[in-house]
Amino acid sequence: MESWRGEVLYTLQGHTSRVDSLAVVSDQHRIISASDDHTLKVWDLDSRKELLTFRGHTKPVRAVVAVPGGQYAISALG
Repeated sequence: MESWRGEVLYTLQGHTSRVDSLAVVSDQHRIISASDDHTLKVWDLDSRKELLTFRGHTKPVRAVVAVPGGQYAISALG
């Protein structure tokens, strides 16, 4: 992964609505995004691809945290 220099390095596209929260997984190669489209998405930062979408929330997902170890995440609805 490239170092941050105060500029946009790339954009991950896939949600159909606003993203409210991001969590970095402890391996620092994946992130989890929480969106108003009622989903969570897991992204691979090396390939810049969506790995997985979690569906089933009935409201916008406002927050997400990754539990240390990268096996679990916790989300909160708005």
